[in-house]
Amino acid sequence: MLKNTPSKEREQSRHSDLVGVDFSTTATKIVRLKQSKGAISLSGLDLLPAVDFNTESTKLQLPRNLSSNYGCLAYTGKRAVVRMINTPVADGDGGLANEKIQELLNVTREFRVSARLIQRNSGREDSSFLAAAIPDEDAEYLLSLFPSGPPAPASLEISGLSFVSAFLHARGSECADSTVCIMEAGEMVSHFAFVTNGLVTLVGKLPVGAQMLREKVAQDLGLDEDLAASILSDASINISSSIAGVLAPFIKQISISKDFIERHQGQRISRIYLSGGLSLLPSWGVEVEKLLGAQVAYWSPLENIEYDPASIPADMVKQATRFSAAIGAAIGGFEA
Repeated sequence: MLKNTPSKEREQSRHSDLVGVDFSTTATKIVRLKQSKGAISLSGLDLLPAVDFNTESTKLQLPRNLSSNYGCLAYTGKRAVVRMINTPVADGDGGLANEKIQELLNVTREFRVSARLIQRNSGREDSSFLAAAIPDEDAEYLLSLFPSGPPAPASLEISGLSFVSAFLHARGSECADSTVCIMEAGEMVSHFAFVTNGLVTLVGKLPVGAQMLREKVAQDLGLDEDLAASILSDASINISSSIAGVLAPFIKQISISKDFIERHQGQRISRIYLSGGLSLLPSWGVEVEKLLGAQVAYWSPLENIEYDPASIPADMVKQATRFSAAIGAAIGGFEA
């Protein structure tokens, strides 16, 4: 469902009213978007309790104003896989067999897989694909939350990819002729992607998030996690050493990828865009900028989306970055 074209080039979809649902660790994030004459508008958004995959599934009850005929689902998934894969393809062949994708992603047949061609190369030179894998049991559980009636699931993808669609819609034109890094950081998992001229060129997944930062601050300062969470939100308290201690090993992986992309593309990464719940913490962006040596910028998935401020709670608008994956999933549905 990931579309790699700037928003102004996107085609009109057969769907005009979609619900995006992001099943994250901390909450179930719901948005309803409508599309008319190429413009996208927000009808509503809300946070519901998180879904526990270890319990028996029951029908997910959505607020009436946030329900439409079709829904686009996204989830984090501890075992989900997101990766760029490179392999030769025959001329005229735009896809890969599932067995080939499973082999290249090193997953078993118990995973649902898909791959989108990003760059075709001729002859023996490898072509690049953006590939993803989701465990069958996860997919079946999520689909079982919608046994009948609206919304009927129209798509299912990994949150670490769906947020890219939201970014391209919001800031695609801004980086159409440059290479940028985008990071979506949540409670337990973070994803990053490098985008060159509107095309995804590298993706990655990191086992780091807000929970790890809270635990580190609590340990270093001898506090409980609730108080540590408050300190993380307070820009006046210097906890840079604790944050750097957690981030450094993981940021190193992004730094290596950044160096590779800069050499491969022959241009420097112009900016790092942050989103996700962790980006709401003031100290997060400061440390990312310091460790990666590149300018950090923030963006909102509500950019280029029309909405009535009077109908959307102000506290929800302030947390809009948490809805990047849900909004991206719905935008991907419009593009299908």
